Amino acid sequence: MKKQWWHDTIGYQIFPRSFQDTDHDGNGDLPGVIAHLDDLADLGINTLWLCPFNCSPMWDSGYDAADYEQVDPMFGSLDDAKRLIAEARKRGIRILMDLVLNHTSSEHAWFQEALKDPEGLYGNYYIIREGREGLPPNRWRSFFGGSAWERIGDSNRYYLHIFTKYQPDLNWENPKVRQELYGMINRWLDFGIAGFRLDSINHLKKDFGDAADKGDPFSYCTNVSGIGDMLQELKDRTYGPRGAFTIGEVNGIHPEQLEAYIGENGYFSTMFDFTFTRYRIRDPQWAGRRREMIRACREACFQSQRTAYGRALFCNVMENHDTPRVGERFFLPDQIGFFSLSMIGCLNLFLGGIPFLYQGQAIGMRDYPKAALEEFRDFTTYNLYRDYLQEGMTGAEALARINRDSREHARTPMQWNAEANGGFSDKKPWFSVNPNYREINLEAQKQDPASLYTFYKAMIAVRKREDCRDVFLYGKTVPMYEETDEVIAFERVLDGKRAAVLCNLSGQECFLERERCEEPERRVRELLLDNYGAPAFRNPGSSSTPRSLAEGIRLRPFQALVLLCD
Repeated sequence: MKKQWWHDTIGYQIFPRSFQDTDHDGNGDLPGVIAHLDDLADLGINTLWLCPFNCSPMWDSGYDAADYEQVDPMFGSLDDAKRLIAEARKRGIRILMDLVLNHTSSEHAWFQEALKDPEGLYGNYYIIREGREGLPPNRWRSFFGGSAWERIGDSNRYYLHIFTKYQPDLNWENPKVRQELYGMINRWLDFGIAGFRLDSINHLKKDFGDAADKGDPFSYCTNVSGIGDMLQELKDRTYGPRGAFTIGEVNGIHPEQLEAYIGENGYFSTMFDFTFTRYRIRDPQWAGRRREMIRACREACFQSQRTAYGRALFCNVMENHDTPRVGERFFLPDQIGFFSLSMIGCLNLFLGGIPFLYQGQAIGMRDYPKAALEEFRDFTTYNLYRDYLQEGMTGAEALARINRDSREHARTPMQWNAEANGGFSDKKPWFSVNPNYREINLEAQKQDPASLYTFYKAMIAVRKREDCRDVFLYGKTVPMYEETDEVIAFERVLDGKRAAVLCNLSGQECFLERERCEEPERRVRELLLDNYGAPAFRNPGSSSTPRSLAEGIRLRPFQALVLLCD
């Protein structure tokens, strides 16, 4: 694998509206990001991905761009964006934009013209079809609930929206649309943006064949045959020649397609590995079956590692703007704390791939269940609530489901200190701050040498250490202790150098017996990290510290160890 500048990325995702308010309107903004660049540099971050800050009516939190080339006044101005790029660069930090190319806002000028003349120039910028005897063109359902078609006035024409009705899909078969988008992307690259996270990028091409009206409509809007030609042209005309860093939001590709997508000459630099975001202890299928969930997650994790090794690097995430917080997904309420969250952080940072953290993850921010539907803000939440009622749930049951699964939990304002609103804003925030900000906040943890934030700094520092760097960047992931329940353990191996990562996902102690392997002695040269703060390997009945993994290791509840081995 050819080494690239972006392989060294320690990434951090920001949801700008909830990061920091500086203009006293209750909404986060770009100057708020600038205000905390020193905090991010102190943590060890060198790449920031910002969720959309383009002009938008915010029906889907900015993933509905009304103007791709302007900053929404809520977030500041183009000058603020330019200053953010410059100030970040001074600290060795690059800025990635969120790029939404599948659709625009229904308030975009192109779509407004399309509504006036569906058969005209801009009508062909979107996917508009005749209905069938008063019904939509086919039976496709939106990913967010309801029909994927919206009728245009009193006509028999409908436009396609595989997300909300406020997000009409662009017609990527139209070369004029593609040229417009390529021009916009290149102008942002000229502006100084280092790359992009490409939202919903595998939905650009649609299959309207006869079979498309049958079965799961997702199959006809996702990774459709021929999309590779579109993605290759996108790369060749924009970010490819610039050497920009790109992260594709891609689901459902076959392992043999991996190199086409993120290999040395792939469409993108990397794409997300969503393994750890798919497993949720509160999902009914895992009720009372946490061991089985961890086992399934471990198997999926190691399969991803095997698929990618030597071919590509995945982007590893535990949290993002679309999922509940990792603590609530993996642990019971009384298990969520420093040890469980620091342990899961080791998986994020030391598995093969490019790690990205999400805002608040490094201080252990939590979900914030709401007492009433009206306390939520996301249009999609209300769609889902309606669908749950139609499925026969009571209002209380539907609210409980929302509280369990809502992506809005990740969107509560960042908790900076113990002052009003967690230091996010001196005005009423656009979305309620979690009341636990008095106990969970960055200021308190920066001053505490035993805090989660301090341990995240230590993990990042170890990953960057000169003598460890390459083994964590390029080393093969070799599973260990796969027969031990609720343990995810592995070695990273490169050119004879070995680092072992041992994570106990259980609230109980466990003893790792002598590992059967080709080189059973694997002598421990250095303890790199221990979230309990001291060496924890100990033979039963022995007070001596073993010199190799062959002697066995006792892990305390939620303990994580990172070891450099000979």
